[in-house]
Amino acid sequence: MQTEYKIDKMLTLVGKGVSPGLAKGKAFVYIDVLQRDSEIYQIDTTQIGEEQARIDRAIDDVRQSLTIDANHIEGKLGKDSADIFLAHEAILLDSSVVGDLKKTLEREQVNAEQVVRMVFRTLAGKFRKMNDAVLRERGDDIEDLSRRLLRSLSGIHAHSLENLPENSVLVARRLLPSDTVFLSRSSTVAVLAEFAGPAAHAALLARELGIPCVGGIPKLLQTVHTGDFVLVNGIEGIAVVNPDAQTLEKHEGAVGEVHERKATMIQDSCLKRTVTLDGIDVSVLANVRSREDVVLAMKGGADGIGLFRTEPFFLSAKHFPSDKEFAEFLLDSLRLARGKHVDIRLLDIGADKNPPYLHLPPEPDPFLGRRGVRVLREYPDLLDAQLRAMLLVSQQFRIGILIPMVTTESDVVQIVMRLHELADEMGVHELPRIGAMIETPAAALTISFLKRHVDFFSIGSNDLTQYTMAAGRENPLVTDYFVDDHPAVLRLIELVVKESGDTPVSLCGELAGRIEVLLSLLKTGIRSLSVPAAMVPDVKNVIRQQVLFESHADLIDQTQIFR
Repeated sequence: MQTEYKIDKMLTLVGKGVSPGLAKGKAFVYIDVLQRDSEIYQIDTTQIGEEQARIDRAIDDVRQSLTIDANHIEGKLGKDSADIFLAHEAILLDSSVVGDLKKTLEREQVNAEQVVRMVFRTLAGKFRKMNDAVLRERGDDIEDLSRRLLRSLSGIHAHSLENLPENSVLVARRLLPSDTVFLSRSSTVAVLAEFAGPAAHAALLARELGIPCVGGIPKLLQTVHTGDFVLVNGIEGIAVVNPDAQTLEKHEGAVGEVHERKATMIQDSCLKRTVTLDGIDVSVLANVRSREDVVLAMKGGADGIGLFRTEPFFLSAKHFPSDKEFAEFLLDSLRLARGKHVDIRLLDIGADKNPPYLHLPPEPDPFLGRRGVRVLREYPDLLDAQLRAMLLVSQQFRIGILIPMVTTESDVVQIVMRLHELADEMGVHELPRIGAMIETPAAALTISFLKRHVDFFSIGSNDLTQYTMAAGRENPLVTDYFVDDHPAVLRLIELVVKESGDTPVSLCGELAGRIEVLLSLLKTGIRSLSVPAAMVPDVKNVIRQQVLFESHADLIDQTQIFR
């Protein structure tokens, strides 16, 4: 329900806060050009082949644009945020969707644009009628694909959000994944939407960027106009249009209080130990992918860098980077880490996401194919360039090397052997620590074998959940199965900690930063978490308020998570 309070031109709109924070700026009302109905016309049987060819070309065009957008988002926010575009591509390749397009074209004998509208409108409608709130949001995925196809069929390639003015409050009926590609901290200070629940992609990306977002505001586009000055409170779910002086002053005061609380939290994060009320020490590390992330992590009091993602560097390179180029990239960030330990992950790519200069062949199921260490074993030059660079920087800084997507003991042995061979060639006598990413049930269940070859483990909760629950994290059809705090996942984490013995174990991934499950995670025995850089102070603050039990044996009975 919308609530309005008018004082002259001032208007207060109440929705639902889906990304916290306070912001102010000028409204930019976004109305997609494809929200209008396109022309509909009948065709005869001789034209069916031509219209089918148009649909096929549009699908190919959209698949290419999805790859470009995925690479762009991965470079900006990481692989987790980019995976939605890969899920969209999977929908386009789904035989039932392709078949429905063909059948509808032959049955209705109308132009390609209308065929796309008919098929995707029906599919989106099915999702939006589902009881599960998360699945209802997946209707946005279907609508986004429809819009991309219609853009291609209409020959429209420019996006009206590409040149968004700085300090804009973006106002829209609904933002779809293809729109969120253009969101950035510099141009967008907040988002208002008629339709945007907590699971909507606009909300997810807004939270990643730290941008306030308020959704569920009825008749928003009829109320707010481009150029209106807007205050946004993503905590309470309120937006004030054209505020008076008193309201603006109150907002500025609230901003000051938030900044003061954040500053205190950051100070505590930097100066105080992270220890529970019953005396358990916990290390809180940061996930980073750039020098900017390292600066943010150090400012927030991170105990070190638990996961340095290198994919953005390789995906943005126009040619195969040399070991010296990669070393320079690493040094640029390591110099800012204040002497703290940094664990660098070897390139984690596959057929679903690969640099253009590698030309990895497509696979029918890339998430179960060549990924992570499997690619590195097949491309020794790619592996060697990274290992040489890491050996080089290890002479100046404290680093660890993480092997991604480990499944078998040989995955680890081959990388470790090659590291020693290259160290001998380079005359390096002190080797960096080497660790294995535990992202598959196979790795989790064979820790006793793997620990003979490594110095530490890092549990990647996102992929571990995906492979344990047999559910792609961005597949809209199985969203309710992707539960990263499921008993099966937590039991695997607990098993890894128990079987690792004296080998250190850290947990990274979205689960590590979920405040509401921190106690359950700590009860598995985890004592090191690696979280997004911006979340370090918050996670440390919550840990200091926890009380752990001496025994973890009654975990199942004492935790609601297992109900």
